[in-house]
Amino acid sequence: MNKLKLSFQSNTQAGIKPENQDACGFYIPSSPVLDNKGIVAVIADGVSASEKAKDASACCVQSFLSDYYSTPDSWSTEHSASKVISALNNWLHSQSIREQEHSSMLSTMSVLIVKSNMAHIFHVGDSRIYRYRDGK
Repeated sequence: MNKLKLSFQSNTQAGIKPENQDACGFYIPSSPVLDNKGIVAVIADGVSASEKAKDASACCVQSFLSDYYSTPDSWSTEHSASKVISALNNWLHSQSIREQEHSSMLSTMSVLIVKSNMAHIFHVGDSRIYRYRDGK
């Protein structure tokens, strides 16, 4: 059986504001975590109307990568990712309420989890994941 070979590359540009509010990350674990949880790539784009957009996008990437791999192995990929995304959304919302001074933490997020022979994709907001193959 051929082993899957993946490569990751990222490129971001600052939008309207001079500060780049994007964040991305990936993690390729070794076995047995690789077999149980798979490989994860995350991209987040802080919403420019938010004063803490850069913090929000960085938090989304770091928290998802950490929390997803901490979910029980008995949970499905979909269940694990959904629980982590929901908890992360609740946490960001609570931080925005706590701060109350136009410092909301808003971000889009897209996640790719490659486990076994399956790719799982999750989106919050308008960030995108594309498959690039054979020059297309």
